[in-house]
Amino acid sequence: MLALTACGEDRSLSQKAGSAISGTATDFVAGLGEGVDKRMSLKLDVDPSVAGNGMTVTLGKSRGMGSKDASVYVVATKPYKGAFMARALDEAGTEIGRSRVDVDFAADGAQYVNFTFNEEMDSQLVRSYALSLR
Repeated sequence: MLALTACGEDRSLSQKAGSAISGTATDFVAGLGEGVDKRMSLKLDVDPSVAGNGMTVTLGKSRGMGSKDASVYVVATKPYKGAFMARALDEAGTEIGRSRVDVDFAADGAQYVNFTFNEEMDSQLVRSYALSLR
């Protein structure tokens, strides 16, 4: 009987150790994901006309490592049909790429707006993006 009780305690200890290890692994993976998310985040300069037309940009991200594409999440409080322009800027603030996307927002709508830049643009030189309406 003592042996069964001891095995039960050992199992409990091993389960606790397993939980601690898996918790640490989960924290590590979550931290890794946060690091990737931060690296993929874009520095955005949003023109005041965007807010003036009832829209808010809540998030900007690269579409992946080495990708020339960018994506921004836009929330619209009123309808808007037109175009967004994203200009890729280097460290000096010089435009090195441009992408235009037509959009059609309903009132209380939201969507990701995806920008594709020319193959010639060197995405490693991009330090920020300027977003405006056209």
